[in-house]
Amino acid sequence: MIYLDNAATSFPKPEPVIKAITQCLQDYCANPGRSGHRLAIEAARKVFEARETVAQFFNVKDSRNVIFTANATVAINTVFHVLLEDGDHVVVSSMEHNAVMRPLRYLEKEGKITVSFIQSGSNGKITGDITQVLQPNTKLVVINHASNVNGVVQDIALITAKVKAYSLSIAVLIDASQSAGVLTIDVQSIGCDFLAFTGHKALYGPQGIGGLIINTTRPLKPFIMGGTGSKSESQYQPEFFPDKFESGTLNLPGIVGLEFGIKYIGPQMEKIQAEELQHIKRVIECLSGIKGVTTYWSNSFEHQIGVVSFAHESISCSEIGQRLNDEYSICVRVGLHCAPLAHETIGSYPDGTVRVSVGAFTKNNEIDTFCKAIERIAKV
Repeated sequence: MIYLDNAATSFPKPEPVIKAITQCLQDYCANPGRSGHRLAIEAARKVFEARETVAQFFNVKDSRNVIFTANATVAINTVFHVLLEDGDHVVVSSMEHNAVMRPLRYLEKEGKITVSFIQSGSNGKITGDITQVLQPNTKLVVINHASNVNGVVQDIALITAKVKAYSLSIAVLIDASQSAGVLTIDVQSIGCDFLAFTGHKALYGPQGIGGLIINTTRPLKPFIMGGTGSKSESQYQPEFFPDKFESGTLNLPGIVGLEFGIKYIGPQMEKIQAEELQHIKRVIECLSGIKGVTTYWSNSFEHQIGVVSFAHESISCSEIGQRLNDEYSICVRVGLHCAPLAHETIGSYPDGTVRVSVGAFTKNNEIDTFCKAIERIAKV
């Protein structure tokens, strides 16, 4: 089996991640922060260590500003809930995932907010001047760091700097679902207020764990409220971080898996990134030589991660995906990838594309097999 669907979730997981999760479940999987016995203390210590690891990885000054969530979608929804108020204006790129667009469209339909878009080219790269779409009531700018559809990478530091030069009161949220673990992300250097990430993609943790980095001192409402294991005598939500935003039992095995995923990927991230780009270059070269195939990518390897999409003029994406699976045991994803807006931007809506996404365990001979397979399938 050849797995080229790492943008959906990375597979396989590194052995240290599997061992760490197994050890957690076998040896100390008590409820962190809920009791004073040794297993609960050990569980709490593991959560603290993981929080420190995440903070160091993203250069967060205080690890208490690392909020563990179930995934990036929950992190993004948290920002919308704790920050936005009636009458606010939000600016987004046209490459956003439905994790961003659906909650914003809901608030827009309810008449609570208005939404504007910053212009992008046909490759998805932002080309417009962000300051031209900001308004006096703009509260938030949301930018997808790297697209899950065609792999285009946005210059989030430059965009954030322009927003902050325009007004320090406007918050910036970076969706790093596809870039965390692939590209170096320094929250202090970027200057964003929020960064949402997931653990199960390029950070090589398990599914069900992600996080939100809060890099702002502005007042924020709580989101999900309930038991935190702290201030149990009070019926009111704690105001201190991270408890203010972490009600309910934490996903301890997921948090431990995330920590060991980061420890696995961190020291070799540049090497893996270079290998993934080489793989995706070969995929693009192969696809570009096949008659009837349109390839969707950034058109610049300086602004590209290991994700590329393509479509054939006379063979449907679903048929290509099915034949790759059935005849060659190659796993890819077809369709709109929960990002119809991005497909509208790059011109592949409504049919969608076949998406190829490589990972740390992708091998050269697997790319060779994919290229031969798609050449045969395209002979119609």
